[in-house]
Amino acid sequence: MARSIELDESSAQEHMFENNWTDGLPVIAPTLERVEAMLAAAGLEATFAIGEIKERSRVLTAEKAAINAVLAGCKPEYFPVVVAALRAMLTPAFNAHTALTSTGGAASCLVISGPYAEAIGMRSRLNVLGPGNRANMTIGRSVRLVAANVFGARTGEMDGSSIGHPGKLSMCLAEYDPPAPWEPLRVELGFSYADTTVTIMATEGPRQVANHLNPDPRGVLLTFAAAMRNPATYCVGKASQGLVILGHEHSQILHDGGWGKRQIREFLVEHSRVTPAELEQWGVVPEKGSQHDFGTTPDGKLPSIASVDDLFVVTAGGAGAGWSAYIPVWAPTLHNRSVTVAVEHSGAHSALDTGSLAMLRESLAAGLRSDGADLLVEQVGEKALEFTLVIPTVSCAECVMPAATLSVIFVAQIEKVLGRGWTFEIRDPRNT
Repeated sequence: MARSIELDESSAQEHMFENNWTDGLPVIAPTLERVEAMLAAAGLEATFAIGEIKERSRVLTAEKAAINAVLAGCKPEYFPVVVAALRAMLTPAFNAHTALTSTGGAASCLVISGPYAEAIGMRSRLNVLGPGNRANMTIGRSVRLVAANVFGARTGEMDGSSIGHPGKLSMCLAEYDPPAPWEPLRVELGFSYADTTVTIMATEGPRQVANHLNPDPRGVLLTFAAAMRNPATYCVGKASQGLVILGHEHSQILHDGGWGKRQIREFLVEHSRVTPAELEQWGVVPEKGSQHDFGTTPDGKLPSIASVDDLFVVTAGGAGAGWSAYIPVWAPTLHNRSVTVAVEHSGAHSALDTGSLAMLRESLAAGLRSDGADLLVEQVGEKALEFTLVIPTVSCAECVMPAATLSVIFVAQIEKVLGRGWTFEIRDPRNT
């Protein structure tokens, strides 16, 4: 358990600066009441172990995480997201031991996908990577303060960043769900629409991508590819991961042009490859005979992105003239991989938001409507649904599949949209 210190409010701030508990900005005093409110919001005991960095023999307890969330300025309702982010950071694949302290100066970039982000007021549109939103800024700041205060990743101590960038203070954004048939990041990664997830990536700073005049989808993507193969970026040609943030105009051009998200990723992975000669032309010496010598493909090119599944494409940002962003990671997949964790919160399986119910209804009703029928959906209990078939005519009744057959179809779609564990009943007027 953490020890208590009695200080006057007027002296508390300076005491925390003197003890190097801050990131250079003022912090909130972590009083017992504030820390307990954080823990209560996540339903965690103070001694609960969120994770560890074995190489440093240090364990992160929920109490230590809550203290740093208070320092960062979080509201209690943000804390479940902070906990999920920290669980992801402390997963071995992320390699926090190195990622938090490397000379490369990586930020712990957080992408939040799902309805809980909107419920707590996270920003997904205008200025999505900029200042002004308490949830975005303080959730990301909490993770960085934990890295410093619990795991020693402080400037002058274990953080060896040669240059660093402002994202090391906080780099956290929310995705807004893209238009169908595109799927949001959480669904692409195997979670449900009803879930909220945190994806953590160790990244360099964002590269803003500007293309204001070209209405051609391929032209827009070639501009992204140019940013992704910039030879001054460390991971170019080294088989890494990457994050593409599609702004309003660019996502609209690509969506309306009929491009699927996987097709976008395939194009960018292909067109971000480089040759050793291209790197050398710009003064970059390709590594040979080292752990970063990945060889070349049959056509002599080096992959900047390890695979199609290693490039993440999200929709975020507000309307403008045609702005997006590309965020390269800090190191090749050999050293670091993104990790995604679901947010656990008290409202995770209570009343569904209307958007999720509407999405489920539309996905299931499409086939029924082609036969002249329709479908109503209602949540009737904790993880329980009731479907009512609307069959207006005799001819329609003869065309629509029996409820027993429909239930098999419904199971798969419910799991895709809402996740596992749901029960349901189909009310069929033909049986009355």
